Amino acid sequence: MRDDADPRFSLIVLPTLLQLRWRRGLVIDRSDIARAGSAVTASDSGALPLLVEVTALREVTWDAREAFVAYARPAPIAILGSDAVDLVLTAFAVRSPTETRFFTDRDEAVRWLLPGERMQGPDVAHSEPWRP
Repeated sequence: MRDDADPRFSLIVLPTLLQLRWRRGLVIDRSDIARAGSAVTASDSGALPLLVEVTALREVTWDAREAFVAYARPAPIAILGSDAVDLVLTAFAVRSPTETRFFTDRDEAVRWLLPGERMQGPDVAHSEPWRP
């Protein structure tokens, strides 16, 4: 049973991007993805790039993966993790219709999200591309 008084994620609207941060140690399920999607939509900032922090998740359920893959955004998504485990837990996003990449370095992720940066080779070359 969940304690919804203990937030599972936070969403911060910054001038140039949205930052969605999942609480550490979570098992993310379909309802989590729905709540996060609703929060992003309610922020009225759908055209901003999205930085998603997934450090130290326990699991992303199959239903949550399907919901994420079905989620389409007009702006890119950078997923920020700390290690190969985070990459494996989020590797399903390779099938997302939204331009999505995984990073272990926050500065690289933010640079990639900013307009014009995705087209420049050096910054992108040092990021970790999605590979299932």
